[in-house]
Amino acid sequence: MTSEVGPIPAAIAPGQGFSFEGNSLFYLGLKYALHGEWLPAPASFGGLPPLVYWLRYFLTGIPAPLGGHDVLLNQVAWAGWAGLLITMLNLIPAGQLDGGHALYVLFGKNAAKAMPFILVTLALLGFVWQGWWLWAVLIYWFGRNHAEPLDQITQLDTGRTLVAALVLLIFLLIFMPVPLRLIVG
Repeated sequence: MTSEVGPIPAAIAPGQGFSFEGNSLFYLGLKYALHGEWLPAPASFGGLPPLVYWLRYFLTGIPAPLGGHDVLLNQVAWAGWAGLLITMLNLIPAGQLDGGHALYVLFGKNAAKAMPFILVTLALLGFVWQGWWLWAVLIYWFGRNHAEPLDQITQLDTGRTLVAALVLLIFLLIFMPVPLRLIVG
């Protein structure tokens, strides 16, 4: 709320840079709720329908909305956004991460069947943000095992099952396909 909406430069001068923080569904919705428009707002949709433009931008981070406007985050807001990023990474539903624990709670040993899908998804996302390749390698090497609960006989009650499902829903809402993009002139 304390960050202002301001212009994005139309061009980046040589030796200068401009960073675009990643957008999740939650973050986009929050910007819309606070500022009444979908941000970052491009100068032009490039002849595309707005929905197609937004889907492409959300999933790939391109084209950069140069010449448009966006929320220019202050230091506190950057810290809040970084908290969303760290939480998102921790909630990846694999291995020893909290998301992996939630997946294990819901599906038991069958949660391991999701590992190839998660690794392939991260590897493909690596083409739009190279940091995903590091996460794919880390999860491959360190995320193949789950900490097994001491009591695997007693079924979870409904409340705890709902909490595990809520954790995975939060992951989907704060997931950023392109967490950070730097445009250098």
